[in-house]
Amino acid sequence: MQGPGPGPSHIGAQAAPQFTAETLAGTTVRVPDDFKGQLVLVNFWATWCAPCRLEEPFIVQAYEQYRSRGLQVVGVTLDGFQRTPVARVTEFLQAHSIPWPQVYRDATAIAARYGVSAIPASFLVDGDSGKILATGADLRGEALLKTLAKYAKNARPT
Repeated sequence: MQGPGPGPSHIGAQAAPQFTAETLAGTTVRVPDDFKGQLVLVNFWATWCAPCRLEEPFIVQAYEQYRSRGLQVVGVTLDGFQRTPVARVTEFLQAHSIPWPQVYRDATAIAARYGVSAIPASFLVDGDSGKILATGADLRGEALLKTLAKYAKNARPT
């Protein structure tokens, strides 16, 4: 998996594939079930992916700006695909102050369920309905904030 791939900006009423996975912190995350009343940005990425690292500041800014308005982020790191050790991923997360949960184990299987063929790839999911609200270009760079402004008004604050 490499680089940003083309993808539809709006998915419509397509249901997000549900998954339950253990995070690097040892907790269990259930998407979308753990996010009722919220929006969850499922972000597929890896530490070795240069375009992913370029997107990171936008996601951090979005998280800081919209967390109080119901946005949560779940990272699905595909570092295992290149056999990057968990310790290196954890060091990266700490060095870049990335606080949201990260799934490492089973990430490739989860990515396959979402149809991810290139990273970075993000999906904005409504926690109540489990529907994908946006993906692709609508969740890249500065467009991410505009997309969140559109959808965050309906989410419950955290």
